[in-house]
Amino acid sequence: MNSVLATDCGSTTTKAILIERRGSEYRLIVRGEAPTTVEAPFEDVTRGVLNAIMEVEELALRKILDGERIITPQRGNEGVDLYISTSSAGGGLQMMVSGVVKSMTGESAQRAALGAGAIVMDVIA
Repeated sequence: MNSVLATDCGSTTTKAILIERRGSEYRLIVRGEAPTTVEAPFEDVTRGVLNAIMEVEELALRKILDGERIITPQRGNEGVDLYISTSSAGGGLQMMVSGVVKSMTGESAQRAALGAGAIVMDVIA
């Protein structure tokens, strides 16, 4: 794995960071941010995530998005190998989690989300 894109949806700001492998170590390459868009008029946290990722693209001079989808795996200077997201928003961010097997990884994803303060709306597997 050579690159990781991580986002965090906060109450007011959504942050995105790009981490890359350099030799035997991983390094923070760039950090972008955008206003969180969970409130009206957007009411869709994805908008803020995409805006933060677009800032990372501009700063890193690297294409990460294909429209509204993250390019995976990394191919040359496009895409990332892994995308992860967290929430540091107060008040319980509503979230849907997924796993490969509902009784195993689905439940693990649900426990992780609940442990981070999320309100789990659904578990898909």
